[in-house]
Amino acid sequence: MLEESAPTTAGAPDPPAPLGPALLAHWVLDPAVTFLNHGCFGATPRVVLEAQTAWRERLERDPIELLDRRRNALLHEAREAVGRFVGADADDLGFVTNATGGVCAVLRSLPLHAGDELVTTNHVYNAVRQTMRYVARGADAGYVEVELKLPVTGPDPVVDALAAALTDRTRLVVIDHITSPTAVVLPVERIVQICSEWGIDVLVDGAHAPGMIDLDVEGLGAAYYTGNLHKWVCAPKGTAFLWVRRDRQPGIHPNTISHFLDEGLAAEFAWQGTRDISGWLCAADAIAFMTQLGWDRVRRHNHELAVWVQAMLSRRLGVGASTPLDGSMLGAMATVALPDEARRFETVESLQGRLYDDHRIEIPVIDWDGRWWIRASCQVYNTTDQYERLADVVTDLLHNG
Repeated sequence: MLEESAPTTAGAPDPPAPLGPALLAHWVLDPAVTFLNHGCFGATPRVVLEAQTAWRERLERDPIELLDRRRNALLHEAREAVGRFVGADADDLGFVTNATGGVCAVLRSLPLHAGDELVTTNHVYNAVRQTMRYVARGADAGYVEVELKLPVTGPDPVVDALAAALTDRTRLVVIDHITSPTAVVLPVERIVQICSEWGIDVLVDGAHAPGMIDLDVEGLGAAYYTGNLHKWVCAPKGTAFLWVRRDRQPGIHPNTISHFLDEGLAAEFAWQGTRDISGWLCAADAIAFMTQLGWDRVRRHNHELAVWVQAMLSRRLGVGASTPLDGSMLGAMATVALPDEARRFETVESLQGRLYDDHRIEIPVIDWDGRWWIRASCQVYNTTDQYERLADVVTDLLHNG
């Protein structure tokens, strides 16, 4: 159960007004599906898919010219657009397929030794958890997972718990900017500062951050930052970046070592073997499309919708909120506990399957820390009636099967 100190839902805010009419028409999502899972793989707008198709046709029409002779210049232009958006120099960025790949590139490049420790929290994305365990095991190093209980009542308990776990054996802290299973915006700046006082590097897993929150990668002060562009920026699947602080770049290499070993971050990450780079090349198109909607408006709308969703679902399901109701630790997603009646279903997969198969509601049901949760994503194409319908269906399923 959530602890007794869980925030109540009294005085919940009203939902924001829609940014515009019929925004779903800009995406190819099936209108028959109530799609509340943008946070999983994102969703790409029609105009961005058209731009990717155009790039693919250009690549196939003249593959040697574009993939060989012009590759570096084209990718540099794409990195410049991404760098302007996330607050980073283009030469300090490399494209990767996803944030997990960025984490893996850093972890597998580090010279770990026996007795070193890698530190993260129990909110870590499971693929990152497995990568950390794998790398630590190979070096006879330790893996430490700091427990952060829900509800999170503010940033101080998070910072205090991380600080208490640091030792002279801590080699690297891997911290989510926005946690995947629990949708909590963590106080990354403060964590980086405390780690800096210990002389410990931080790798920020910003899988959900670009496009969800205003981002200044260089200003965070971390050694490494990786983020997806195919989620909240709405770029094509497989479009992400890894940023490395310049003093740490010489030792970092992509997961696929190829022709340009030790020639610098930009050169190594620009060629990771033959692959379709069209998603990377139209990252700027995705940024431009969302810019037309107004990035400040998009982020504010999605955040206010998530704050309302957390309060509404918590009230409707009779559970405490997992983060402060003022939205201070939410971005554009909200994870809400399910009541004990959810256990009438054998597994989270069976409940999620019922939601989709019988009601065409696409939303993740998560088994985390001994309790079941639903994580609702909020993108500009979503509407309040979709979440109200979710609450109706979940309530009916839990009480009537």
